[in-house]
Amino acid sequence: MPVRVIPVGFLRDRFSQGELVLDAAGQTVTEILTHLAVPPDLVGVVLVNGRQVSKDTALQDGDEVKLVPFVGGG
Repeated sequence: MPVRVIPVGFLRDRFSQGELVLDAAGQTVTEILTHLAVPPDLVGVVLVNGRQVSKDTALQDGDEVKLVPFVGGG
């Protein structure tokens, strides 16, 4: 079962579809970001199955990964 990756905010604009389905079990979030050409520094929060995790977290089959960018303003 693949991993579902859901980019949020302006990260969504980097992809033609709202979510991606990848064969990425065993890879870390950082490895997926590199594969997708997303600079890890753009991602402020990573949620795997609804829980906040670090970018060093290894993914498992069936995981849902939300990539939330840093938000700024002023």
